[in-house]
Amino acid sequence: MTSAQATRGPIVQRFTLYGSPHSLPTYKVALMLRLSGAPFAFRYVSFQKRMHKAPAFLAMSRWGQVPVLLDGDRAHVQSAAIVEHLAETLGRFEAPAAASRQAVREFLYWDVDALSPPVYGCYSVSLMQRKLLPLEIAPAVADLHRQRAEAALEKLDALLAGRAFLCAAEPTIADLFCYADVAFAEICAFDLARWKNLAGWAGRMTALPGFQAPFDLLHMADSENA
Repeated sequence: MTSAQATRGPIVQRFTLYGSPHSLPTYKVALMLRLSGAPFAFRYVSFQKRMHKAPAFLAMSRWGQVPVLLDGDRAHVQSAAIVEHLAETLGRFEAPAAASRQAVREFLYWDVDALSPPVYGCYSVSLMQRKLLPLEIAPAVADLHRQRAEAALEKLDALLAGRAFLCAAEPTIADLFCYADVAFAEICAFDLARWKNLAGWAGRMTALPGFQAPFDLLHMADSENA
């Protein structure tokens, strides 16, 4: 483990993550917890059963969205804000200087704007094709999702030229956050070998101690993750 990931002390389980294995933003938070070595309880929220509309859930999530991270008595929402909170709280995957911390924030916001939406759109198409959700996505819309995802992945590949990681010599939350989208892109049959820099970076991410792929880390049921 690198010095940037060194713990500030023993981590005691105090986190409960509400979400779904099919939720890309949920995986972003779960991956951060997993790679930080922070035990957490996972509580599955079924949208088909309208669990996200339950009053108890809405009391935690004002927009009725996942993920929600319960840290003690405080509920945190929005995946980018949650991973920033975890980086500060756990002292893991933080950028080492003010300039790199600003770069991290910019990558988080770029991801939410440009990378995550089309990849998630492609995943929705995949769920429709596998008849796992009763969706009706027009072929033209599906093609647009894929074109936009390819453009974002190509941009990420270019930004990784000559770099081991996105914002620093060691991985930060920007890498974890963006990698989650790349993992879902692979599920949607994007061939990372098309992008040499991206493929090398993804290999470095999956080699981090404790790494787990989306559906190895989260399951369609409540669980305890040590």
